[in-house]
Amino acid sequence: MNYTYKSFSLVIIIISVLSSCSKKGCTDPMSLAYNVEAKKDDGSCTYPEVSKKSLVLRKTGDWCLYCGEYATEWVNDIENTYSNTVKVIDLHSDDGFAVDVGYNMLNILGSMSTPGFAVGSEVQPLNYSQITQAINSDILLAPDVNVDLNFSIQDGKMNINIHSLLSPGISGDNYYLAAYILEDGQVASQKISGYVDPVTGTNVNPNFTHNNILRTEGSGSGNPFGNLLEFDADGNNITSLTDIILAPSTIWNHDNLYVVAVIWQQDGSGYRFINLEY
Repeated sequence: MNYTYKSFSLVIIIISVLSSCSKKGCTDPMSLAYNVEAKKDDGSCTYPEVSKKSLVLRKTGDWCLYCGEYATEWVNDIENTYSNTVKVIDLHSDDGFAVDVGYNMLNILGSMSTPGFAVGSEVQPLNYSQITQAINSDILLAPDVNVDLNFSIQDGKMNINIHSLLSPGISGDNYYLAAYILEDGQVASQKISGYVDPVTGTNVNPNFTHNNILRTEGSGSGNPFGNLLEFDADGNNITSLTDIILAPSTIWNHDNLYVVAVIWQQDGSGYRFINLEY
């Protein structure tokens, strides 16, 4: 009898059992970082941070002279000034980047010029100072709902997980969650006031970089403001959207796609912006 082999096998089994029992990770199923195989919590769990962010919606189009001029400069200034605090989403109209969800949002938000800006759900005058004043006011509000988010892309499909958490004292009525899929870095033409292309002599820049492009809303609900949220007794909601089919990588650059999770509250026939994470 080969006792050396049996002893070696027993040692391997013991090591495997001990390793399995001591595997560390997030052990809380209410966290998006939850690891079903973890036996010992290592403090890696993540939860929604109490943080108020603001949303800026810009109506734009590649045919719009001033969208490529001062309106883009305003977006760049907003992103630089409010880094990690404000998210801009571009709603394209009547061009190759326009999508139904964008048109539906514009219809519910109300009349907007092109270029046009809304801070949250409030359409703003075409005045940079007033837009930033609205952002400053929105950021100061206490958040009704806080959000945590992660997503992954594999084999042309996206999976999204969103943790929404009510703030203390908030009832949770009529809140909706939208998972907007955006893309940066698309190089395409754009009319620009005051620009003259050295080759064609026109005001069309064929190599303009388009960012913050709204591609779709991930829930597939048909409502541009997402799905109604139902919270548990502790004010939590975990939403998982799986196997969202993406357009081919020749159309959408999958490396440049990302998700913006936005909380809205239905207010009559309209929707009031609450908070976001991205």
